[in-house]
Amino acid sequence: MLKEDFSPPNLDLDRNFAFQMASIIFRLEQDLRDSSLRQLDITYMHFRVLQYLLDEDGKKIGEIAKAIVARPPVLSRVIDQMEQRKLVRRNPDANDSRLTRVYLTQEGRDKYAQAWPAAHKIIHYALEALTPEEQESFSECLRKIGDHVCR
Repeated sequence: MLKEDFSPPNLDLDRNFAFQMASIIFRLEQDLRDSSLRQLDITYMHFRVLQYLLDEDGKKIGEIAKAIVARPPVLSRVIDQMEQRKLVRRNPDANDSRLTRVYLTQEGRDKYAQAWPAAHKIIHYALEALTPEEQESFSECLRKIGDHVCR
């Protein structure tokens, strides 16, 4: 069998949106972790779960996993940690006892409220590079891409 020479296409990183998006997200995550999450003793994953539940409390682990793009077994362990820290609680579903739903506790709401100012500042700083019109267009483009790849 002949060994085929494989060389990836020459992608200019400035035009590789996936690389750019990953770099931006990683930088924002680092900044948030360094500015407040460490002091609050929560991880970036905890922050994302808190943020999602703040908007839509009482979700199943699978729903949370899909929304924040995490594997359910990994998220289940994260929820265990969060429960130990009294950030969330699990309750059986009122209509189906086989299902469990995750709810924010007051401690979870408080931790999120403490982390949010730093997160808001970081997001605001990142978006300063765009005009208000570009920010709106950027937001619309992200929604379209998200709808397409996260369905």
